[in-house]
This record gives sequence, structure tokens and C-alpha cells, in this order.
Amino acid sequence: MGEMSPAAAALVGAVVFFAFFVRGVSGFGSATIAIPLMVHVVPLKLAVPLLLVLDFLATVATIRIDREHVNKTEVKRLIPWAMVGVITGALLLVRLPPEILLTGLGVLVVIFGIRTLLKPVGDQPVSQWWAVPAGFTGGFFGGMFGSGAATPYMIYLTHRLGDKRNVRATFSGFAFFDYGFRLITFLFTGLLLQWALGIVLAVSVPAMAAGLYIGNRIHHRISNERALQVIGVMLVLSGLSLVVKVLWTGLR
Repeated sequence: MGEMSPAAAALVGAVVFFAFFVRGVSGFGSATIAIPLMVHVVPLKLAVPLLLVLDFLATVATIRIDREHVNKTEVKRLIPWAMVGVITGALLLVRLPPEILLTGLGVLVVIFGIRTLLKPVGDQPVSQWWAVPAGFTGGFFGGMFGSGAATPYMIYLTHRLGDKRNVRATFSGFAFFDYGFRLITFLFTGLLLQWALGIVLAVSVPAMAAGLYIGNRIHHRISNERALQVIGVMLVLSGLSLVVKVLWTGLR
């Protein structure tokens, strides 16, 4: 992918804007929304590092918010297991065929979309040892798909901390280290050394900044339940579109 057509660039910019608008409104979901849509325009092995860079920039820009509410103990529990998951997922991203990756991503996104629509409740405390599967699973999804990583982390932190403000702040604090380690891992695997990444970043960074800014400005005007409903529907539809894309390509 040495160059990008104006139509493809416009689609990438629109997807990034919408994804970070959603993040500005709800506090999460940028990669989970963007990647299933973006892989219709660019390869998965380009979309994943692109969203990682954008998420890292967005996190750096907002890291000061609620900094005093970060639970450092929980961050330390998650980090080592997330690192193992990231390495495992990134190695599979480099080595597995695109068809397997896209099908797995499509199924994963549909499951997360259904879960978001059903809004399962429950905030009973859990053991600190749940940091092991939560950290590894989130890291694995993030390293392999760049999508869905936040879900295991948020489930664990919600059951450990309870208070929504502490959960959101702790996730943001953890995400800074998680994204940073993923960037290092992607650098060593070559995923950050693609020439095309610079091209799509030039298009995506302004769209990311605009979407995040507008989303943050109006987040108090949209109820959290309505935002989750929209996100859930988008995830189910985008996940199904990936599965159909793989099946259609295989039949041709």
C-alpha cells in the first residue's frame, strides 16, 4: 500500500472520527469500533498498529484527568499478564493468514456487541487472582486484533473497585503502560515500520483529535445507556460484515 486513493483516505478519516467521537462520549471503544470497519479499506496488519498509535496519543492527551483516582495496585497486578498476552497476540498477528484473523475478529466483535446490548450487571467483588486471566486475555486481544482489549480489563476493574470514577481512572492509567508496551512490541515485530502507516496517520490524527474533542464536549448530553445501545448495534453489524467479507471472498 504505497499510496491511498482520495476515497479510501476519506473513509479512513470518517471511521477514525466516529470511533474517537464514541470514545469521547463513552470513555472507551475507539479500536473496537474502528478496526472492524477500517479493515474493509486497509489491511488488518495496518489497521491494528494505526489504532494503537492513535489510542496512545489520545491517552497521553487525557492522562491528567482523574489522575488521583488511579489505583496503582490494580495497575501493577494487570501489567505483567497483559505483557505476556500482547507478545502472544502480536506474534500470531504477524504469522496467521488474514482470513483466519478477520474471521476471529468478526466473531469476537459480534460477541462483544451482543454483550454490550444485553448489559449484564453485577459488581460483586472478585479475587485479585482474576488479574491473571483478565490481563492475559486483554493483552492477547490487543496484540492480535487491536480490538476488544478493554473489555476484560473493565470487567475485572469493575468487580475489584466498584466506583465508576475509580474504574475509569485506573483503566486510563493502566492503558498508558499497556499501549506503550504494545508500541514497543509492534516495533520489534515490524508492524510500526510500514511505510503506509505514515500515510494513514497523516489522515487519521486530525480526524482523531476532532472526534475526541467533539465527543468530550457533548458526552454529558447523551445518556450512557443510549450510547451503549448505539455501540452494541454498531459492533454486531461491523462484526457480521467481516464474517460475510471473508466468506464472500472465499467463495469467489
